[in-house]
Amino acid sequence: MSVQAGMGADRLVLNGRILTIDAAFRVVEALAIRDGRILATGSNDEMRTLAGPGTIVDDLGGATVVPGLIDAHNHLLSTSQVLAQLQLYDCRSIPEILDRLRRRAAAAKPGEWIVGKGWDESLLAEQRHPTRWELDEVSPGNPVVLHRVWNKLVANSLAIQAAGVTRETPDPPTNEIYAGSFERDPETGEPAGLFRDRAKELILRAVPEPTHEQFVAAIGSGSRAYNAVGLTGVAEPGLGPKELRAYQSAHERGGLTVRTDMLLGAWGFVPASREPELKRWIAEMGVYGGFGDDVLRIGGVKFMLDGGVGDRTARMSQPYAAEPENFGQWAVDPDEYPELVRWVHDLGFSIDTHTCGDAAQELAVRAMSAAQTAQPNRQLSHRVHHAYVPSEETIRLMGQHKIPALVSNPFIVHLGESFVTSLGEERAARALPMASYLRAGVPLAGSSDSPIADFNPWVGMYAAVARRTVTGRQFDLSEAIDVRDALRSYTVGGAHALGLAAQRGSLEPGKVADLVQLDRDPLEVDAAGLRDTHVERTMLAGKWVYEQSA
Repeated sequence: MSVQAGMGADRLVLNGRILTIDAAFRVVEALAIRDGRILATGSNDEMRTLAGPGTIVDDLGGATVVPGLIDAHNHLLSTSQVLAQLQLYDCRSIPEILDRLRRRAAAAKPGEWIVGKGWDESLLAEQRHPTRWELDEVSPGNPVVLHRVWNKLVANSLAIQAAGVTRETPDPPTNEIYAGSFERDPETGEPAGLFRDRAKELILRAVPEPTHEQFVAAIGSGSRAYNAVGLTGVAEPGLGPKELRAYQSAHERGGLTVRTDMLLGAWGFVPASREPELKRWIAEMGVYGGFGDDVLRIGGVKFMLDGGVGDRTARMSQPYAAEPENFGQWAVDPDEYPELVRWVHDLGFSIDTHTCGDAAQELAVRAMSAAQTAQPNRQLSHRVHHAYVPSEETIRLMGQHKIPALVSNPFIVHLGESFVTSLGEERAARALPMASYLRAGVPLAGSSDSPIADFNPWVGMYAAVARRTVTGRQFDLSEAIDVRDALRSYTVGGAHALGLAAQRGSLEPGKVADLVQLDRDPLEVDAAGLRDTHVERTMLAGKWVYEQSA
């Protein structure tokens, strides 16, 4: 134990099994906190020497504690809104979707919009999406928009009419870079309800936008839900001015209890109509990455370079199963992307790029490596997220240049079956190669991309260890990692990926006092027990922000 002379503790946390997740993975009995940071760690007796007249003492009664968990790519605000919407993630048939919609419509006011999320046709008994007319049957008096897990939505007639979409409405302009279409009835030409990719904008423009106060309230409720599963930090990707302002208000009012790195929404992520404005908006912001405080800061810029695997839009070097001409799509011009990366790098922003296909991931890694080589700036932490199917050369480059992989662990559980449908069993089984990343020295961070997948980090850790889909299908276990590495990916790994390893991620003197009390020791349970880990209390900056009800 090493403590500055005369420094007393505000709070002591005693009599626990505290997994520090430091380099040696030390386990200690107790720790001391002062001014929201770890003062010292060690034995109960050592920590008691740091107590003063006003010191608060927490006796853990032998409970296990880990550092506050970090989700390195998580849409907290969107998730907060989805939590209040119609939940469809566990639906396994279209009648089940329609039954939930029927009950929501019965409770809604006439004309009130109903928005839901989470259906995945690969998990539905019918192996297809719902139609406009099926939604009409159960919700004739309310416009309905039901988002797929990602990149598609289905709308009913009232929503389509409100958006002004008719049989004469053309699909958005489509080329190798920009794609989007909506399904039409083969006999009448009328919109059938399904809108893909950029065509979703045709419907979403009619959905009422939340107010500033609704945004702020959602951030507060979402923060509480995240604290309840042990999350104390996220990187929130793809924000615009309204969302940035809402986060600032939530922080000022004390509602933000999850440390948030905000990433500006950039190329491939924002609507096409906004792309010409992006350079001016980013350049004229007047600050660069890292601006803010310990709870809320501008962390960098997000790019979305390609699409997704489940809907066969991720940019691949090999074609999709049974579609020999389909290699996926680019969402950003691949010739322009390296120049944009260099421009953002030179402005002083870290870059987080969405890459699902191997071709997209290779392009991103090469562009980031080139930018750091040409103009080194070690304060920046460029990274790729999803990172499903990298080539051996891409993994080598990531290890050489220490480019973190933000692996979407719970996608194995929730989206794994759609990977099999799109890629075939062999390619899908090797997806999200966490063990290969670690062997090559690639920094690894766990993430959920919530609301695409469950934000509960214990589900993500289970996925990394067990590699089983929701149906029980086993993916390649040679790419599984052990529980210690899974814990690291959601603690020190997340902190490192955000360029914050000196401040967060482990319980060491000088770092923030973010910690989580658990109902079990994750090192002593099987994979199913890891998934079912329950959080009893969560601390942020030395104060408990969540405590389970008795």
